[in-house]
Amino acid sequence: MKAMFVCGLIFLAGLTASGQENAKFTVEVSTDSVLFGNYFQVQFTLENASGTDFRPPAFDEFDVISGPNMASSFSMSNGKVSQSVTYTYYLKPREVGNYYIHPASIKAGEKIIETNAKEVLVVPNPDNIIQNPDSRRQKSMDDWFNGFDAMPRFDWPNRLELPVPPQEERKAPPKSKKKTTRI
Repeated sequence: MKAMFVCGLIFLAGLTASGQENAKFTVEVSTDSVLFGNYFQVQFTLENASGTDFRPPAFDEFDVISGPNMASSFSMSNGKVSQSVTYTYYLKPREVGNYYIHPASIKAGEKIIETNAKEVLVVPNPDNIIQNPDSRRQKSMDDWFNGFDAMPRFDWPNRLELPVPPQEERKAPPKSKKKTTRI
């Protein structure tokens, strides 16, 4: 029994070590141009490796509205392991101009890997228009769900045709039988 346990640990260590070689660390912004006064989303994602010692860039030109928010996933299917960890920030620019999200770094196995720099253009907003930084992600999820024609839609309660009981005619209330006379 101990031998099987040790073999299992060696197998998992081998899978993890082989996954470290294919590690990929990327950065994605919700938009490459933002109206001044709005915020946007920045996600740093490490795929196919487990990471430690995450170091975000200095967000000198931005106010950090939220973050780091961390999400992770792990799956093993037919011996194939996939895992990812995502660090999300919401940033609000301090001034109009052209800025860069500098590289972030993380340690994956024995290597330290970095993201690329991302350019973000902040344009004037004289009409004070408010943007939603999650709209692109929401749109893509909506497209994904709408691609399944065979799947039941979430609006099925609105399409149910329930039998409606017949309405009874309302009768006028009976008139009072009291007689009144004026003097």
